[in-house]
Amino acid sequence: MKLVLLLFFAAAAVYACTLLLLVLRARERRLLAAAARAAYSDAPDGIGISVLCSGVTSPSQLENLLSSEYSRYEVVAVLDSRRQVAEFGALAARYRMIRVEWVSTGELEVTGVWALGRSRKRCFRRLVLVDRVFDGAAGDLDAAAAVATYDYLLPVGAGQYLLPGTVERLVAELGSEPPGTLDLVRSHLGEPAVLLSREALVAAGGFGMRPLRGIPRSRRRILWEPLLARPGSGWRVPRRWFLLPAALLAAAFGLSAAAGWWTAAAASVTAALVWTAAACASQAGSGRLRHFIPLRRIFRYY
Repeated sequence: MKLVLLLFFAAAAVYACTLLLLVLRARERRLLAAAARAAYSDAPDGIGISVLCSGVTSPSQLENLLSSEYSRYEVVAVLDSRRQVAEFGALAARYRMIRVEWVSTGELEVTGVWALGRSRKRCFRRLVLVDRVFDGAAGDLDAAAAVATYDYLLPVGAGQYLLPGTVERLVAELGSEPPGTLDLVRSHLGEPAVLLSREALVAAGGFGMRPLRGIPRSRRRILWEPLLARPGSGWRVPRRWFLLPAALLAAAFGLSAAAGWWTAAAASVTAALVWTAAACASQAGSGRLRHFIPLRRIFRYY
């Protein structure tokens, strides 16, 4: 029984250390992507990203989505002007939308599109507004994908906001591999985020066909960092809550080791590592990992 417990503690400790290193490495990569922002944005054959919105009617959320300075980037929002009369009218007036012609390419089955509008405001020309009869989020996202200009698609729902540097971080990850190598980049920290290639979506037949299932693992990447956030939500560990349990667990380890209770000592170390990993993941999800700078310095050589 003691051996089983020790093996369990060892497995939990390895998992916690691995998660901790992944989160800290992800933060370093995000900082590098921010430093190389201009190079990615100005590249003539740069990677393009289209944000697809279903159910997004808040002007503050749209302004957040439009705030990225990356040049090959756009936001495609889908609304039903007959179902959301006030919201559609407010957005059309705020962004001075004008109606433009659009003909479906036939790559995706799209129905119910009444009109397509683009903003005349200089700072919001990357905004596209699709007037479509609402029949579900999957249909909205398919319509947005059919209208989108670029080859990588980022679905966003109501209340989901881009964290600073998210677009540049995604572009950096895509650019780290040969063109066309990746079909999926996703993150489970913060609000779950999925960046999907247009080719993979078309091959699956649309968002309603669960396109992620058919993507081989070799063409996927997982980022251990938050990309989207929902303001006012999420479990966050205050710094003082992290320091006190860590100190108590360290004291428990010292006392247990001195008394020869090695099972209790192993349990204390495991609990400390798991708590540290959970705290780092929580702080990363809230964009406040800077509170763990000492830990980042400890693990920077690994």
